[in-house]
Amino acid sequence: MTKKLLMISQNFYPELGSAANRMKMMFKAFKSIGADPTILTTEPTYPNRNLFEDDAYFTDETLNKLEKKKIIRMKMHGNKQNSNLFMRLIYYIEQYIRLRVFIKMHDADYDIVYVSSPNIFLAWATLFFKKAKHPIYVLEIRDLWPDSVHGLKHVNISLFMPVLKYLEKKMYNSADKIVINNEAFRSHIQKNLESKIPIFYLPNGLSKSELITEQKYQSFSVIYTGNIGYAQDVDKLIALCIALNNKQIYVTAVVYGVQADKFRKAVKNCSYIFVKKPMDRVSCLAEIAKHHLSISILESSDVFMNVMPGKIVDSIGVGTPPISNISGPTEALIQKYDIGFARKQASIDTMVNEIVSLKNDEKALIRKQENAKKYRDEHLIWEDNIEKLITFLRKGEEDDKNIQNKM
Repeated sequence: MTKKLLMISQNFYPELGSAANRMKMMFKAFKSIGADPTILTTEPTYPNRNLFEDDAYFTDETLNKLEKKKIIRMKMHGNKQNSNLFMRLIYYIEQYIRLRVFIKMHDADYDIVYVSSPNIFLAWATLFFKKAKHPIYVLEIRDLWPDSVHGLKHVNISLFMPVLKYLEKKMYNSADKIVINNEAFRSHIQKNLESKIPIFYLPNGLSKSELITEQKYQSFSVIYTGNIGYAQDVDKLIALCIALNNKQIYVTAVVYGVQADKFRKAVKNCSYIFVKKPMDRVSCLAEIAKHHLSISILESSDVFMNVMPGKIVDSIGVGTPPISNISGPTEALIQKYDIGFARKQASIDTMVNEIVSLKNDEKALIRKQENAKKYRDEHLIWEDNIEKLITFLRKGEEDDKNIQNKM
């Protein structure tokens, strides 16, 4: 694959979280098979700007050498983590304008433009003004928008939903190809398509270099890692951790996000709960691998229940079975392959009982841990899945050549 690709994403290395890691892994995989990728992104600010004031998280020397050459960062005046919704909107509008200018000047330089959403403004700026079918425009959907925003308790966008739903539909129909990270999105997108557009499922995963094996802690322990934002049910997470603390079960929390401070304050006097600062990906995976179980708690809205959280993928990937209140395809997957526990809107008591049960049943716990590793090896290895994505992208090239030969 010798094509030149422009990848567009708000999140990228060295930021934390599954979105940044996903784009990092794709960028490196494209490069490894002979493509010529360029990533257009922003300065690292997730989970917060202060985390990147020094070079502590810039640990990939291969990528560091590509800064300002193949890694282009838009200089933004605003802050995408601003708690003021109006100021955040201003930030997105600025980002929209900067991206439009870049694409207008450079889109002819690329064979494929691959834009990852959210945020939605990047997709709009990329797709709504595209010319003909060159380059090929690929839209990646990692979240259903505006439904995901509408599902947040602290945001009311009901008045704007008709317009936003129209823009959502227009976005899907403007793409030449669509990539999803959750099979639950497929039917929703297909219902909005006016003509058939190829859709490819590419789950989050782990690279072969990230298949970490660590000795489990001697004392039975549970871990929560990652963002505590508005999509996570912080009150339920607090209640679950305190309930485990009361049963003298060790809990580690590696947290960040807008509601992380609420969590820290609520558990500060719990002797069995240990709160740690954010870690780089390798360190975080190693920490997850040392624990016996992980937890993932989401808000009960259907739009959140039907996702595949990155923390669940990471837990499965290092052989630490997840315990969650999730439903939809992820619940079905966890149950089918016996790699943890998931039940729609599971109560605190239900999850605590499951954790205690696995603590007391070593054979069942080991079986789930081994099943998780087996599922990972068969479904979640980046190198294997990227090959499938490349085949998906190449198929369009072959079709175009066949059409041209017939003309």
